[in-house]
Amino acid sequence: MESLRKSRDFRKVIESGDRTVLETITIFILPNQEGRTRVGISVSRKSGGSVKRNKIKRRIREATRRNAERMPRSADMVIMARRGASEATYEDIEKDIRKYFDHVERR
Repeated sequence: MESLRKSRDFRKVIESGDRTVLETITIFILPNQEGRTRVGISVSRKSGGSVKRNKIKRRIREATRRNAERMPRSADMVIMARRGASEATYEDIEKDIRKYFDHVERR
C-alpha cells in the first residue's frame, strides 16, 4: 500500500471514481493500471485544529493498514473524513472501513 501524494491524483480519484458514503468517512475509488494500491487521506480544516486533524488521519491510516489484505488491488483510493469523524473512536472508523471492504469483496 502506497500513498497518493499529488493533488492532481486526489482530484482525479474524487472526480472520476466511485463514491461510497459511510458514517465517519467517505471513500472514493478508481481502478488503476499500475498494479498497486495507493491510498490518500483527506481531513478538512472544518474538523478542527492540526492536532485533531492529525489524530483523525492516524486513526484512518491505522484502520486501513490493519485491513490492507482485504483492500482492492490495482486501485487508487481517497478516504475523506466526514464531520462526525472528529468525535468518532478508532473502533467506529475501523468498523466503517471493514464495512466498505466487505461491500467491495461481495461485488
